[in-house]
Amino acid sequence: MIELEMSVGAKGQVVIPSVFRKNFNIRPGDKVIFESNGDRLVLRRAEKGTVKQLEKMASRVESVKIDSDKDYEERMTERLG
Repeated sequence: MIELEMSVGAKGQVVIPSVFRKNFNIRPGDKVIFESNGDRLVLRRAEKGTVKQLEKMASRVESVKIDSDKDYEERMTERLG
């Protein structure tokens, strides 16, 4: 178990140490969840929304217009061989 002590800033902010950011794959812009568990405060990485992930992936892909089933089959044959 790794335990590190950090200071809380004037606005209540705490920096997540790099060892934890790397280990839990927390990157700038990611969301985290604070959860109380008895006398403990638990911080965990929020699961990324599947819809958002698919939207990001789709935005990177060139759009393909398909006119018919035959056209689709031809394109798939070209891509897959």
